[in-house]
Amino acid sequence: MEDLKRQQLLEKNENIIRMVIERAQRDFSEDIAIIGVTDSFRTGDYHEKSDLDLIIINNTDRGHTRSCGATTATR
Repeated sequence: MEDLKRQQLLEKNENIIRMVIERAQRDFSEDIAIIGVTDSFRTGDYHEKSDLDLIIINNTDRGHTRSCGATTATR
């Protein structure tokens, strides 16, 4: 992957991660313990079609209830 595309992809992912963290802090500050990046972006083995995988560890029953209602995007 060329450097410009790699940089754009990393910037896009950083923006998404920032939005997720801001939302979690605003609406679920006590309910979420950890938000982390996993899979190809964690290992550095990604390509331009790689998706961004986040892992969210719940801290409370409310967080667990919220996550049980979450759906994953289809590719």
